[in-house]
This record gives sequence, C-alpha cells and structure tokens, in this order.
Amino acid sequence: MSYYSCTKPTHLVVGKKYEVTSENDRDFQTDYTLKGVNGYFNSVWFDDITFIVFSHNIPVVGERFKCIKLEFVNGQPKLTSWNTSVVIEVSDRGNNIYEVNTENNIYIVIVG
Repeated sequence: MSYYSCTKPTHLVVGKKYEVTSENDRDFQTDYTLKGVNGYFNSVWFDDITFIVFSHNIPVVGERFKCIKLEFVNGQPKLTSWNTSVVIEVSDRGNNIYEVNTENNIYIVIVG
C-alpha cells in the first residue's frame, strides 16, 4: 500500500537486490528509481542496506545529508555524490566515524 501512487510492485522480484539510482522525497512517501527497472517504487517495500559514505561534515538530525557514497560497479570502487533522506539518528562510533539512520537507509559516515 502507498500513500501516493507509484509503479505496481508486481514489476519487482522478492529477494532480489536492486540498485537505487535516485530518491524522490514526497513528504509522506519516498519513491525509489531503480537501475534497469522502469517506474518508481515506494521505499518501504525494500529492506534497508548499510552504505559507506564520506563527508567533511557531521550529519544533523532532521536534515538531509550530502555526502560521497562508495559503490562497487563491475567489481571496481566508484565514488558518487549522494543526498540522503532526512536524518533520524546520529551515533558517534569514535575516530570521526558515525552511524547514521535516515528515513530510508543506514550509513556509516567517515568524516574527514
């Protein structure tokens, strides 16, 4: 069930991993655009995945967070500019490393 209309989940395969190429924050619902799949899908239909990201700033609760996300494309590391959904919680893990929970994902943030 979705608050706003989006592409039907029948286009998705349960248990398959999808790469999110963009997020559209619609206040009561965030939609994901997925690599290789036409349409946009409610983010609550997916399990959270933890990402490793880099930033010069500590994330702030209640705000979106701009960072650089580490991804692997065809087995090769790639750095991508990224904007998270709204930050819900920030936990200091020491040595300028933070665990950040957002509305949609979990991030390990290395601040430097």
